[in-house]
Amino acid sequence: MKLLCKSADERFPSARGSQPDLNERPRRERQDEARFDAAHHAGFGAPRSFEPTPREPAPREPAELAAMNLAEGRKARASGAPPAAADFFEAGISALPDGSFKLGNDLAFSLHAEAAECAYLGGQIERAESLLDVLGAEARSDLERARAHELRIAVLVTQGRLDDALRLGAAALAMLGEPLPDEGPARKAAADAEVAAARAALGARRLRDLLDEPETADGRTRAALRLLMALTLPAAMVSPPLCTFIAAKQVNLSLERGHGGASPYGYMAYAWVAARVFRRYDEAYELGEIALELCERSGQHELSCRMRLLLGAHISVFTKHLLSSLDLFAEAHEAGLRAGDPTHVSQTCVHTSLVRFGLGDECEGVRAEVDRFLTLVKDAREELALAPLTSVRRALDDLIGTTGTTQATGTTHATRGAPGGAALEDAAHGEERSAPRHGAVAFIEHALRQQICFLFEDHEGALRMGSLAEASGKGGVGDHLATEVYFYTCLTLLSPALARGRQVITASLSSYRDRLAEWAERCPDNFRHKHLLVRAESARAAGEELAAMKLYDQAIASAKANGFVRDEALANELCAKFHLASGREKIAHVYMTDAYEGYLRWGATAKVGQLSRKYPHLVPQAARRSRPGRSPESERPMSPEAPCAGSSGAAGVPHGASHALAAEVARLDAALRDVNERLAAELAARQRAEQERAALEEQVRRAQRERPELSAPLIPIADRILAMPLAGEMIPARVAEVLDSTVASAAERRAKIVLFDVTGARRVEAGVANALMQAAGALQLLGARVVITGIRPDAERALGELGIDLSAVVTRGTLQSGLTYALELAGGARQRRGGARQRRRVARQRGRVVRQRKVRPSR
Repeated sequence: MKLLCKSADERFPSARGSQPDLNERPRRERQDEARFDAAHHAGFGAPRSFEPTPREPAPREPAELAAMNLAEGRKARASGAPPAAADFFEAGISALPDGSFKLGNDLAFSLHAEAAECAYLGGQIERAESLLDVLGAEARSDLERARAHELRIAVLVTQGRLDDALRLGAAALAMLGEPLPDEGPARKAAADAEVAAARAALGARRLRDLLDEPETADGRTRAALRLLMALTLPAAMVSPPLCTFIAAKQVNLSLERGHGGASPYGYMAYAWVAARVFRRYDEAYELGEIALELCERSGQHELSCRMRLLLGAHISVFTKHLLSSLDLFAEAHEAGLRAGDPTHVSQTCVHTSLVRFGLGDECEGVRAEVDRFLTLVKDAREELALAPLTSVRRALDDLIGTTGTTQATGTTHATRGAPGGAALEDAAHGEERSAPRHGAVAFIEHALRQQICFLFEDHEGALRMGSLAEASGKGGVGDHLATEVYFYTCLTLLSPALARGRQVITASLSSYRDRLAEWAERCPDNFRHKHLLVRAESARAAGEELAAMKLYDQAIASAKANGFVRDEALANELCAKFHLASGREKIAHVYMTDAYEGYLRWGATAKVGQLSRKYPHLVPQAARRSRPGRSPESERPMSPEAPCAGSSGAAGVPHGASHALAAEVARLDAALRDVNERLAAELAARQRAEQERAALEEQVRRAQRERPELSAPLIPIADRILAMPLAGEMIPARVAEVLDSTVASAAERRAKIVLFDVTGARRVEAGVANALMQAAGALQLLGARVVITGIRPDAERALGELGIDLSAVVTRGTLQSGLTYALELAGGARQRRGGARQRRRVARQRGRVVRQRKVRPSR
């Protein structure tokens, strides 16, 4: 049997190299390398062994030979050996007789389509394009042309030609009677209408009923669903409104005409829209799980990779810990290798690297994994994944502070003169550097550079990179990296260095902070520590030192509990700077030491060096000497067979060498004692700093208890009318003390009307409202009327929901309306008192007249 294509070993020479011993690697690295090796064996390298079914006697007719090669090739594809399948398909093409397309093109079309797909999977893009040219010229029906266009779209996406892929897909869908909307306002309107229809259709049934929807036999509908699925990824990177339209269109077609082969993916894509557009994260996750179950039931295992990728990258991050996303990426990676889906396998590499970077996994380990991913995507010629992975590699180089070479491109990235130098130089000259072509790729580059700029205290660069990232992402939040942009933008806007040079845009900061609060409530594992740290920085900027202290500690504890090493170190660093700015150097020393050790655990040696140079008085000397970079031998314990100086095992050692060895041991012992003494002193200093911090907090609390009148003065308004403004932080214990003194003062002054104004209070909690009502009851027993002003309608409704009844007191929206009411009430009382006196005078006069009349007759 003559094969026209090269053998698998010739087409994939990288697979012939020997594999390293994985037994000595950490578990996660062994799993990563196992997946990397599997990639080569699944189609991006050497083929799996595949034995064709023996057929005796061999068929002699060319058409029979071609059909046999087609069957064996499909069997090889199903067994997970695309390279072997490619050999069979190419052999079948060579066996086709001349004019086979004209004589009966089903067999010829199938062989060319299967061969083109295998060539694409094996990275033979030129061969795939030549086969697709034949298919495009010889296709005789709309369904055949749609199949050829679907394969061409996959090749274009691999090459990063996303605009071309979208144009070709639009033409193919229009041919099937399902046109895509044009750019501009019409596209947004069409997306909104399609989403409204999908929401109505899904709202009319239980989500689990989707598992029992009937299948469609209409070939045009099934072809349209596959084309829409192929266009989802490029649309997401180029035009989010178009991606929204495509996702909703898949749902509507499936529910109107019946499920097709790609319907499970359509439901998963719509779940992504529900999370990104409507922020209904729990419903999105439920729909995503049902879509996965539907995929398993229907046997569409080739969809498993792209579906798990969507669930882990865009939905699970808002409902589950990031480690769940990593598990989904690992499952997607393996499923993609089995199915031969290099595009989405490469995207799992991108998202795995981004999530591990966000978790704060050890930098060297992540960089080694990124290098393996870069080799993989280069072999698969996946240009769409190459740029994001290179961006991650550059960010890691900046953090580690060493020159690194990206294996996939051969480009050397150096820290040009300073820690984080590459990122800082790019940030300073961002306009000169050519931006990545597509929005999603540019977003990843800018978002990572924003983080590096902030970590190395280039706040202007961080602000600029954050703005570029937000513009590149079209304002949507679809994955974990997008939430990081919000987080670092908040920290940048609140930075003291930036605040000195410009006015903080309060509206933007408030909206970002509100989104973080929403995510923290939905998924505290991933976002609570971020929200707490932003609140701590906000309290620090507002001068609320006691609140800031508590929030910093809570953020550090939450980051540590959930395994975010990088964020824990960052929170410690910002807390140390806060205490240092307030003159509490001993306390700052404790937090900066923890930050230093956290960055060491992360492996960010360039950041560690920056802290050592900028804050040498806060970073302990013993810690500075314990930087990573020691040889592996220095980490290994001494062998029990190694002889010690002065022992019997030293026999045969020269006398002079023995003395030298003993001297070296004595020197090391002295150095060890010195280090232990320093560590003991630093531990004692840390304990003293903790005690000082606790004493400082108690001092602040005591000052607030002893001097409540400074922030809550009792103001006489008129005769027997008093006003008590309550402003600032409304601590229930402090409010109770203030109200007690108010009741005593009102009794002493015989007040008839007392106004409590809470307009300046930051919030009125249940405990504060209860204290107000108790004070009102006491004042009413003294005969005084109570008026509360400044409670907003939403706060009044919230207090009502908590069971706090405000009907016993008079409430007014503003202090002015409250004062008007009090003065009118007092004036009316005076009028009533004057009328009573007048009536008494008239009665007395009438009484005298009656008495006089009784006396006159007696005379």
